[in-house]
Amino acid sequence: MLPNTGQLALIVAVCYLVLYFLLASGLFNSIIEGPGQNPSQFIVPSRSVQTIGETIVTTMILFIGMCGAFLLYKAGKSLNPKSQGGLLAAGFTIIGVALILGFRLVAIKT
Repeated sequence: MLPNTGQLALIVAVCYLVLYFLLASGLFNSIIEGPGQNPSQFIVPSRSVQTIGETIVTTMILFIGMCGAFLLYKAGKSLNPKSQGGLLAAGFTIIGVALILGFRLVAIKT
C-alpha cells in the first residue's frame, strides 16, 4: 500500500531541505579538511577549516531561520489580526535569534 501523496511530498521536501542545508553549511569542507591537528576541538578558530560539529550547528541555525520564515508566511495567511501580529512577532524574533547565533559562530571562528 502506497502512502498518501501528501505524505510522500512532505518526506521528499524534508529530505531536500536537509540535504540543501547540509550542503549550504559546508558539509564537503568539513569532510575534506576535517579538524586537522586537534580532532578534539568542536569549533576550530579558522575560516578555512571546519568540523562536522560546526556543520551540524550551522544546519540547525539554518533550520531555526527557516522556522521563523515559515511563521512569517503563516502570518500572511492568517485572517485574525491578533494571531497575525503574534505570528509576525514570533517569526521576526526567531529569525533574529538565528542571525545572532550565526554571527556568534562567525565571531568564534575569527
